[in-house]
Amino acid sequence: MKWLSILMFAVLLTGLAGCGNENADGSPAVGEQKEHGFDILETTASAAELPEFLEHTHEDISSVYAESVHHKDLLEHIPCYCGCYESAGHRNVYDCFVNQVNEDGTITWDDHGMKCGVCLEIAYSAVQMSENGASDKEIRDAIDDYYNTGDYPEATPTPQPEA
Repeated sequence: MKWLSILMFAVLLTGLAGCGNENADGSPAVGEQKEHGFDILETTASAAELPEFLEHTHEDISSVYAESVHHKDLLEHIPCYCGCYESAGHRNVYDCFVNQVNEDGTITWDDHGMKCGVCLEIAYSAVQMSENGASDKEIRDAIDDYYNTGDYPEATPTPQPEA
């Protein structure tokens, strides 16, 4: 009987230890990574801290991630044309880089964008056009016109920006 109590206690501790690696919403804890389909999610303490999965990438890729998190309002209205709606359930190009911004200010990043030239190109172009004074609607129209040629997968189901 004592052996059974010890075993149950060990199982309980193991289960509790595993719970420390995820937040209540299933996102990884700060400093942790989690597989999500074909992608990796990683949570950092803030937007100022980029995920470790960018450590060995070109600085231009890290730069797109650093900009993307600060352009949520724009990028949530820009579709992605890489097929990530089907493969990852993304709703817009923002989702290719940022999985979620948590209430406590932590950021759960998605490594999908760093592996995809289409995602990187769309996010980079949208941010550059915005910084050059283009409206969200002009940016959306330009992205749609360029990628809606039949050479790319169907766009994510992204709502249009307000005029």
